[in-house]
Amino acid sequence: MSFPYKHILVIGATAGIGRALASRFVQSEVKVTVVGRRKERLDEFVQEHGEDKANAVQFDISDLDKIPGFAAE
Repeated sequence: MSFPYKHILVIGATAGIGRALASRFVQSEVKVTVVGRRKERLDEFVQEHGEDKANAVQFDISDLDKIPGFAAE
């Protein structure tokens, strides 16, 4: 899979399609920042792929009041 970006953000990456997509990007040599609610799953993803290829941010996107602050970081 060819992808023009070197670093992407995947929200909802702790399970299912989001995790699979993030893993696929890592395999395609794209650095990934994974975002999700479950810290232990985020940490597991980073350990699985390595800190040079993935990093994680815990955030619950359903907490609408905090989205502007998250986006500003």
